[in-house]
Amino acid sequence: MALTKNREVDHYIDQELRTFQVAAAKHIYKGGLVGLTSAGYAQPLVAGDPFVGIAYEEMDNTGGANGAVSVRVYTLGDFGLTLTGATAAHIGRPVFASADDTLTFTAAGNSYVGLIQDIVTTNEIILRIDTLRAKVKTVTHAVEDLAAGADIAARAIHTFEKEGWIVSARVVNQATAAAGIDNSNTCVVAINASGSSVATKTFDATTTFPAANTASDLGTISNPHVSAGGVMTLAVTNGATANPGTFIVEVDYV
Repeated sequence: MALTKNREVDHYIDQELRTFQVAAAKHIYKGGLVGLTSAGYAQPLVAGDPFVGIAYEEMDNTGGANGAVSVRVYTLGDFGLTLTGATAAHIGRPVFASADDTLTFTAAGNSYVGLIQDIVTTNEIILRIDTLRAKVKTVTHAVEDLAAGADIAARAIHTFEKEGWIVSARVVNQATAAAGIDNSNTCVVAINASGSSVATKTFDATTTFPAANTASDLGTISNPHVSAGGVMTLAVTNGATANPGTFIVEVDYV
């Protein structure tokens, strides 16, 4: 229903600090990376958590229930942190976290936290946090229902206008159950960029193709950097009876 009179709305002037309720039995330390539990409460970041920022203050809720206390968190800005292996060549590269005090270049299983804005010295970076994943883009390609044993050799699915870093990749099954995939008739999904392998996964009797309307991560990303003009390709190799049905390939990059 449209407004018929003026109204007052809250205006949050401070764009940098936000307050989150702390999860039960959690102790957040100042300067630590903060994630959210599945119930939406703040905790010291655990690999795979949605990242919400860097703790402005310490908050101890080890004896409290969910939401008994709240913590203020920086959600914007540049921060000096340690990242083993970081050099000037990595400026602009996406960064992940495996714990509240540990940054890594490895995407699989970890939490995306932002980009390297600058290098102070080897292993010491300036991290521009990206709590809303605003810098992450997703390439989506729909794969038709291939006949059993039919393949895609190397299909171009994206070209990079500017240089980029691939963050993660996955397949999403579209409403049909895969058939005929076993240890003798595998389904291999592979992503390449500029001729280099980025991600590949073999589905068989043990590593099963995702069920209808579910996703499966393609695992650790190798060769994540793609130069401007680079082309990303998809290959699907099916055994004689392997038929994954229609599915989507999604690739995240910054």
